[in-house]
Amino acid sequence: MTSLERDVGALEARMVTVEQEIHAMRQDVREIRDALVTARGGWKTLTLVIGFSVSFGALLSRVAPMLMQSRL
Repeated sequence: MTSLERDVGALEARMVTVEQEIHAMRQDVREIRDALVTARGGWKTLTLVIGFSVSFGALLSRVAPMLMQSRL
């Protein structure tokens, strides 16, 4: 076996390893993407709840002084 054949064999083995690692990275990226897609719906819901809470708090701060004056 010549050194060229040995070098080609070593490079082929390294290439197989690199291909396996790339395949694993693709799966990880897909899982991350799926998690982000799922989280987007949660963020929208959370934003909606916060918006309603802020609106309710603003309304309450306007109405509370009027209610306190009517009790006096």
